[in-house]
Amino acid sequence: MGELPEDLRRTDASLHWERVGARPRRGVCVPLSSLRSGRDCGIGDLADLPILGEWCRSIGAEVIQLLPLNDLGKGSCPYSALSAFALDPAYVALDRIPGLEEDREWQAKVDEARRAIPSGSRVEWERVRAVKEDLIADAARRIDGSVLRGILRIFRDENPWLEDYLPFRVQKDLHGQASWEEWGTGNREVLAREARETDRWFLHLFAQWVLDLQFRQARESLRGQGVLLEGDIPILVGRDSADVWARPDLFHLDVSAGAPPDMYSQDGQNWGFPTYRWDRMEAEGDRWWRGRLRQAERYYDLYRIDHVVGFFRIWTIPSGEKTGRTGRFVPEDESLWGSHGSRILRMMLSATGMLPLAEDLGTIPDVCRETLLRMGICGFKVQRWEKRWKGDRRFIPPAEYPLLSMATLSTHDSEILAQWWEENPSERQELHGVLGHSGEAPARLTPDLHREIQGWLARGRSLFLVLLMQEILWPEGLLPGSPADHRINLPGTVGPWNWTWRCPVELEDLLGDPSRNSRIRGAWTPEGSGGMPSR
Repeated sequence: MGELPEDLRRTDASLHWERVGARPRRGVCVPLSSLRSGRDCGIGDLADLPILGEWCRSIGAEVIQLLPLNDLGKGSCPYSALSAFALDPAYVALDRIPGLEEDREWQAKVDEARRAIPSGSRVEWERVRAVKEDLIADAARRIDGSVLRGILRIFRDENPWLEDYLPFRVQKDLHGQASWEEWGTGNREVLAREARETDRWFLHLFAQWVLDLQFRQARESLRGQGVLLEGDIPILVGRDSADVWARPDLFHLDVSAGAPPDMYSQDGQNWGFPTYRWDRMEAEGDRWWRGRLRQAERYYDLYRIDHVVGFFRIWTIPSGEKTGRTGRFVPEDESLWGSHGSRILRMMLSATGMLPLAEDLGTIPDVCRETLLRMGICGFKVQRWEKRWKGDRRFIPPAEYPLLSMATLSTHDSEILAQWWEENPSERQELHGVLGHSGEAPARLTPDLHREIQGWLARGRSLFLVLLMQEILWPEGLLPGSPADHRINLPGTVGPWNWTWRCPVELEDLLGDPSRNSRIRGAWTPEGSGGMPSR
């Protein structure tokens, strides 16, 4: 991987950098659900990752960043899962289930299911889940029972988190998906015994085994292509989750986390998630957190730490409040924020060899970014938000970004660049001038200007440049309709437009156009941007 720079060798993350190498890398960020291929069943699945890796290599990318893939039950928001460990059965590749790959009758059934799910512009989560749940149950019946039960017994022994997840998941099924606070406050041993006596226990276990096997196979394929896989670790877990049900003593259930009022939201935000009892976790050696990270390491080389500032201080709202107006930071003593965050981050680094990248967007106290820099952890740089806020409030050129950073144009919670450009005339005019252009900026972002902005970021100092898939496809004319149609999530809203975006082009078609891929590669790997940036 080459020699690590001296300042990285002295950081807490030095061993993690040695594993991946400290050199510039390009990457693609996409929800797995958004991928489209010739073999999927209405949603991207784990078997799509190897062909995505091939396309990434063809456009000069070496990193795939995914959003969380945890079990969402009947939901669709990847940051509100039923488990911090279990994967979502929606991502099972039905045609690649072990033991059935060569079964013609089974493959015909999968083809029939594929045709039954509309291939529209949005993921139809409810329809996909119904089809896949039925077929996963059918697949379990088709595999030799005695052999399968032996395999699943070994899988359970290797994954102790299943002892909490399985009874929780089955009991939710038995109670019509009602919260555990309606049915699960009694004897957990009795509830677990009841769950083990149902077919649902075996089916949920089978689904997790298939997911784990397919995910690890996909990762091995990506490794062979020289592509790193970046996961996403949400800072919090849902109140209605197996983790909180099994260990309520590790969580503050009389409060919820959120964000204070600011210039964007006069009411602040109330996310509804409980906060951690860090003192109790530390007393147990942070066993739950370490286990969560070790599970992620089965699949990922890198991971995004969601809302990293929450490890330093988190906005804490009393139970019963609807908004984020009434709250306080915990710890309240600002002098403790640095030591609090440092301890947690050191624990996370010691748990696995995965390299963390910290999402440090928004209003961030200086101690947070100072700690990340000292520990050797990259922060995030979203171009439109990188301004001299304490000076002339103008854009900061990417050439001035810290080396330890991941640069990007947009996030899953923001509009894509083309929409931002149309809706922010004064800022687009400023950016137009920063790029060296005179005169009036066009009202709509042109493909050439988009590619120019990509190249501008690519010539910056950030070790990582990771773009949403939409940003790569838009200048190629591959996103029909309005730019607003291709946003992934609009925070603070609930609707069919959130977490349902699907790539309009199949992966096979993306891979099959060498000239287009060469053009994409040239946009963000311009001559002179390779090698280690100047320090």
